[in-house]
Amino acid sequence: MTRDDASYVEFVAASQDKLRRIAYAVCADDSRAEDVLQEALVKLYLAWPRVRTRGAEEAFARRIIVNADLDDRRRPWHRRRAP
Repeated sequence: MTRDDASYVEFVAASQDKLRRIAYAVCADDSRAEDVLQEALVKLYLAWPRVRTRGAEEAFARRIIVNADLDDRRRPWHRRRAP
């Protein structure tokens, strides 16, 4: 495990509950919040070396959560209404 991977794991372990609450506040649905959080953590991992050097890990994670929820709401299957 590299130093970047170790710092990512530490950040996720320390922040996962808080990020889950933020995702739920954004989505207002437990299952969607879990999906959005998982997507956000993957995107955060991919950007981790860049984000970690700036020192804005939590802010970046919150932004990813909000953007992931907005992206999901824009998808066509989300806009369909039941007859």
